[in-house]
Amino acid sequence: MKILHMTPPDINNGVYKYIFNHMPYLDREKYQFSFWTRGKAELMETEEYKRYGFDIFEIKNVERGDKDAFRREIESVLSKGFDVIHLHTSSWRGFFIEQVAMELGIKRVIVHSHSTGIDVADEIERVERTRIHNKFKEEFSFEYATDVCACSKLAAEWLYGDNIPKERIKILPNAINAEKYIYNSKLREEMRRKLGVADRIVIGNVGRYSFQKNQEFLIKAFAKAVKKNEKLFLLCLGQGEEIDNILTLVYDLGIKDSVAILGWQDNVCDYLQAMDAFFLPSRFEGFPISLIEAQAAGLSCYVADTVTREAAITNLVNYLPLEEDKWIAEMVNAKCFPRENMYEVVSLAGYDIKGAADVLMNFYDKVY
Repeated sequence: MKILHMTPPDINNGVYKYIFNHMPYLDREKYQFSFWTRGKAELMETEEYKRYGFDIFEIKNVERGDKDAFRREIESVLSKGFDVIHLHTSSWRGFFIEQVAMELGIKRVIVHSHSTGIDVADEIERVERTRIHNKFKEEFSFEYATDVCACSKLAAEWLYGDNIPKERIKILPNAINAEKYIYNSKLREEMRRKLGVADRIVIGNVGRYSFQKNQEFLIKAFAKAVKKNEKLFLLCLGQGEEIDNILTLVYDLGIKDSVAILGWQDNVCDYLQAMDAFFLPSRFEGFPISLIEAQAAGLSCYVADTVTREAAITNLVNYLPLEEDKWIAEMVNAKCFPRENMYEVVSLAGYDIKGAADVLMNFYDKVY
């Protein structure tokens, strides 16, 4: 089965994490993945590309430019014999690719919702993008896809609204290799020595430095919390367009000795071992894989109440309104609690990758 994933240009995000997490557990004799993206050069640098050597097609046109040229490009790519096109999206700006794929008779045209908002910092642009999204949401129907899915019920509501019957939407879990995240006291000590935080209470955050993830709120709250508890240390991992602004904020607030703003790390599981608590103040989320990872590592998690309750797959998650004083209080009182092996809990909830890979294969085979 030849499956073409249409993916965003930014490689280190939840969409690629979703796909890459599944790849080692799929039957590669039966399923062959290819990618269609603007991020071809970046995708070719990934370990997954070096390991699997999948085909990558680069998107060169847009519907809003030369529509005829874009149609020719779509037809050219889809003429390679694909059985399935799996379109990963966060919001609507049109569904021309879906339309052409259906016209060409591609057997499965799958739309997959991964978010619940527009991740743009500029308010004017965000309002306009939301208007466009809502317009297309009202027009979307099964005329443009054979199947629809989402990472959560909230993400389904965001992309499909009332136009698509709920029973037709398949929820595909954002699963992880839970074994990699099992608490390891030896690795914890090693990572804490490496980071120079052996005697600190480490508050962690993992995610793109972006409007959506709201690290600015986290850092401002932390700056006030660390004045009340000098043992606190903030560790952030990720990449994104807001990283320079975040670094500037850390320096302006005079907390650079108590904060590490790191780039993307392939071994997030190791860094989670070093943390004492996980804080996620996102303005919106489809379904945060980082929160599943933090729970699998046995961390106490403090999460904005904008995040879907579906992500609380253990009793480790505490939801907070985005009110600074409440986040400061939780940071000040953060402690190194005993951590448990959460593998069985995560697995039984359906978020271990081995079971989720079976769900995805059944979805492609349409056995569910």
